[in-house]
Amino acid sequence: MTDLPTFAVQPAAWENLDTYGCDWAINISHAYKIAAIWQEMNDGGDMMIWRVTPGGDPIRWVRVYEDESVDAVTDDALALLS
Repeated sequence: MTDLPTFAVQPAAWENLDTYGCDWAINISHAYKIAAIWQEMNDGGDMMIWRVTPGGDPIRWVRVYEDESVDAVTDDALALLS
């Protein structure tokens, strides 16, 4: 585990973080991009972005809804989530 916060992305339906099945992101902006790709490839569905603390504890951070436009998220809004 790194000493920097990390983000993970997976379908919200999975409920608990699956460290082997999720996709890892280097920052929140990257996580949103991954969520958009998952939604495109899987005909939608809500996505969960997790924040993983330096100690490895997963926290549900942001739910990206199926009908949400990820492209509409601004850099200023993302800075608040980091």
